[in-house]
Amino acid sequence: MQDSPSRFMKLIPLQHGMALVHAAQAQPQARVPAPVIEIPGADAWSVIVQLQDFREHKLWRGQRLVHAGAHRRGEVAVTDLREQWRCQHLSGYENVRLLVPRTAMEELGEEIARPVGELRPVQGAADPVLFHLAQAMLPAARTAGAAGAASVPSVASETLFLDSMMLALTTHLWQRYGQQSSRPASAAGRLAGWQEARVRDFMLSHLAQRLSLAEIAAQSGLSRAHFSRAFKQSFGLSPHAWLQQQRIALACRLLHEGGKSMTTIALECGFSDQSHFSRVFKQVQGMGPAAWLRRRS
Repeated sequence: MQDSPSRFMKLIPLQHGMALVHAAQAQPQARVPAPVIEIPGADAWSVIVQLQDFREHKLWRGQRLVHAGAHRRGEVAVTDLREQWRCQHLSGYENVRLLVPRTAMEELGEEIARPVGELRPVQGAADPVLFHLAQAMLPAARTAGAAGAASVPSVASETLFLDSMMLALTTHLWQRYGQQSSRPASAAGRLAGWQEARVRDFMLSHLAQRLSLAEIAAQSGLSRAHFSRAFKQSFGLSPHAWLQQQRIALACRLLHEGGKSMTTIALECGFSDQSHFSRVFKQVQGMGPAAWLRRRS
């Protein structure tokens, strides 16, 4: 949503009760006092990643001022939303805010057979991993959020990509900020032969559909975390990257056969539109679909 010409905020719901918010605000006018904002409580953690320097703001926990000053680009803040928080934005900013419910972290703990416990609160910690994950998620989240539930094929790849990114994000939060964190579980081996065949057949038969990481992992009988590691060991790519390659391979066959427009091929292969199709095609093939087709004419 666009709050005002000087303030932008867009909420994108994700799976497992998580949500991503892209927020920005221009430099406030000096003559207008900045309001103190009450942060809504929840049984969740707030993870904020700064996309640009945030030169000045204040943060209170209860009645105590816990931060006054700047956050640099790439720094993060982790706060427990069960506590009472208030903030005051005294300069312009752009950030990504992630809502991570306790239930999502508990699900991760069940998958990796390790207790997650509480996350350690931090303010202004440099975290390149979270910074790059947040940047990588924004384009796909915008597409998935704009497509809506009614356009199921259009968000097929975005769903799997965002699932994978959120799994990576929650795993990183546990490993770096978990107060009961211990050594990560050892890496999984390859998928068994029957698991490879079943997963491959399932993904190939649902190329144009919206698939979540949990749905694909269920075909192998593994948790999302174990499946992701084992899949990469077996196929040499992440599930999302492998799916993209197969969708482009199908698109190449349809282009070669002829008789269908670029838009029709894009939708049949599960892309949101022709622009999305062309962008991914070029990433995989090194050239756009029109140039690829001319070379084979």
